Amino acid sequence: MQQDEIKSEKSPVIRRFHISGEKGYSEFWRRNKSPIQTVELARMLTSLRKIASYVGRNVGTIVWSGMEFTHGIALDPKYVLGKYPVPASKTDRVVGITVRKAYEKVEWSERFKEIAQSQLNLTPRDAYKFGLYFDICEKVYLDCLSNRSFLGHYTERARKEEILDSEDVLSHPPTVREMLCLWWDMAADRSGTKYKEAYIDRSVRRLLKKSNLEKFYQKPIALLNSIVDKLIYECPKIHGVTERGNYRAELYLSLWPMLFEHIKFWPTDSVDPFLKQTQIGENVLRLEEIEDPDIKKPEKPASLIFADEIGKAVGKKNPDFTEEVKAYTGDAEEVVRVQGNDIVMPARNRINKKLMHNLQFVIKASAHRKTAHNRGLKNGKIDRRRLYRAPTTGTIFHLKKDEFELVNDIILLVDATGSMSSPNRWEKAEEIYQTLFSALKTYNKNARLFAYNEVKNICRLTEIYLNGKFFNILPHGKTASGEAIIATGLSLKSRHKKPFIIHLTDGASNWGCGVGHALDWCKKNRINLLTVGIGCNESAKTLLREEYGKLVQFVDRADVLPGMFRALLNHSRWE
Repeated sequence: MQQDEIKSEKSPVIRRFHISGEKGYSEFWRRNKSPIQTVELARMLTSLRKIASYVGRNVGTIVWSGMEFTHGIALDPKYVLGKYPVPASKTDRVVGITVRKAYEKVEWSERFKEIAQSQLNLTPRDAYKFGLYFDICEKVYLDCLSNRSFLGHYTERARKEEILDSEDVLSHPPTVREMLCLWWDMAADRSGTKYKEAYIDRSVRRLLKKSNLEKFYQKPIALLNSIVDKLIYECPKIHGVTERGNYRAELYLSLWPMLFEHIKFWPTDSVDPFLKQTQIGENVLRLEEIEDPDIKKPEKPASLIFADEIGKAVGKKNPDFTEEVKAYTGDAEEVVRVQGNDIVMPARNRINKKLMHNLQFVIKASAHRKTAHNRGLKNGKIDRRRLYRAPTTGTIFHLKKDEFELVNDIILLVDATGSMSSPNRWEKAEEIYQTLFSALKTYNKNARLFAYNEVKNICRLTEIYLNGKFFNILPHGKTASGEAIIATGLSLKSRHKKPFIIHLTDGASNWGCGVGHALDWCKKNRINLLTVGIGCNESAKTLLREEYGKLVQFVDRADVLPGMFRALLNHSRWE
């Protein structure tokens, strides 16, 4: 490990060490690291799956090569092996590779490559060149798609590393791979302007005055740059993955004859399989059979010998409640897709201490009292009336202690949809649910906190209190309260007591099966559903009263929450 000692000017004491490779975008968000190889690779795989979920739904399962899977992406682990925790620079690269491969799945790149190759009658050598040309064109398109979001930073890092690895100092220009990689770097640049300039040779060969690549590459790169505008601006506007794929395939095929005139006599690269065999009479001499350390051989993906251990460490996927919700409602058309989610952000502490104290007093009045007896133990809570025994027997502690506990299962469910996205409204909601949940947690150690929003036409249910810390999600999308309530009930770990779901919302459901099905489901499963309206206008209050009846109360100011919560509890019964 390279250590960079950083010392004070006045003191020789080392305050911190610089770890080589720790600079990277992923260092900002990746916190669950481990020095243990299997645990680190499993946690990284979980992160990569979350990132790929932003690209599309049909990406499949992300695995390391060697792990079992039926549909998805197998990543080569060679980029992250060797040092644990994995440095951020390596993490950035594998994230970029994952994003590009996810876009390949979403855009059906392999399928349209086969279609394009079937329309050409090429010799094996020329077909090899066309395959490389098609792959680089698709990489340009996919990288440009990622440039529309923050994911472009990661694909840029992966692109730079891949182009650097593909440099072939043994080959003599011109080569097809070198020319296409130079164009890929220009066309997919995040600035979006580099491809509009003519190619200028800035290579080491030019500086050493050994060769000038401009005379070879300037014209074919200019020809390739003519399709970049269509890949960046026109193709993404086309609706339908089939239509977009056919558009790109026709675009690549239309340019291929003109490009082929420039490259038909060029070697592909130093590992060109068609340059590695020589015909001598009836015999074929294969040059790869001759061991030459200077010739770079294509590497096969590394396979993990501990793939099973990583698979176990990754754990299960987020649950999908859709089929269970459909089975109860019986209306598959109106039910929207509802899934669990574990992508969260740290939340600020917005607990109102005074409000929490008042809520604890209200909840304590409804809790069960449990008396614990102290039979002469030498510890406990001091009873000031028995202090006179301190110098004699030392039995100065209370003989009995009253403990209050809510024995019912309790889940607090927060509406985090688009109507909550106003900063002031969401901050007010955070203050209320953090304070209320903290008060509930005082008397029920197993209380849980969930929030729901909508992302890409999916209702996402997220647990936002884990390991004693509050987390947050971005308020977004439509409100599918019915599906969220049923999915929350399905998340209950036990049913030994009549559970409570306390639902915080600012308006009625406007998506999915509706609240009526959820109310019937809760009644059938003996679940108490209480609803708290936060910052509702008059029309929203009317709609909520129509949906929930007496089991809804409204909070216009935080200080009225204790009295309102007492009124809600009076309509229910703790068993």
